Amino acid sequence: MKEKLITEFIGTFFLYLIIALSAVANFAGDFSPLVIGIGLCALIYTSGHRSFAHFNPIVSLAFLINKKQTKTHMSLYIIVAFLGSTLAALLAMFLEPTVYQEHCNQYELTKALLAEFIFTFILVWVILNVAISKNLSNNGFYGLSIGFIVASGIYCVESISAASFNPAMSIGLYINNVISLNLVISYTIIQIIASIFASLLFKHLEK
Repeated sequence: MKEKLITEFIGTFFLYLIIALSAVANFAGDFSPLVIGIGLCALIYTSGHRSFAHFNPIVSLAFLINKKQTKTHMSLYIIVAFLGSTLAALLAMFLEPTVYQEHCNQYELTKALLAEFIFTFILVWVILNVAISKNLSNNGFYGLSIGFIVASGIYCVESISAASFNPAMSIGLYINNVISLNLVISYTIIQIIASIFASLLFKHLEK
């Protein structure tokens, strides 16, 4: 279990660090969604064989619903995910402190929540199908599929919701002044609901 938790911490840490420096600090400009997607692909391929490369509490929830993870393991995965994103956000502030001052954006709540629901749903749906579906077992494209759907989601709704799709990423975005604490809470609730919907639909179709 220790190896899995270390792997999840490293993956979540670097995923948010890539997000913070490429998108929040805008070092990658218009290419930031592509940079994030490529980085996520690399992290998934290097971590999937050890921990299934969740890097996201709502993915851990989806694995629990589909009986691929215990409650204890899910809880530990969630803890290290939040720890990883928090430390990455703090490191990003140290590396480029001026970028994160007075940066908090105002998003229209209804549109933001709808965007988070839709793209969290499709993210979980893609992950479950390429990672644990018996019809796609041992495929070699799981990392690409997940990275591509994340990049697509960021391109589509970054300006609407900041494109979190992940409670651990939301905490990082809050620390870096991108979204408010109220949005973190609202996003987390809607992301949990989306994960449950996707998980139950997947579970039904896999029978």
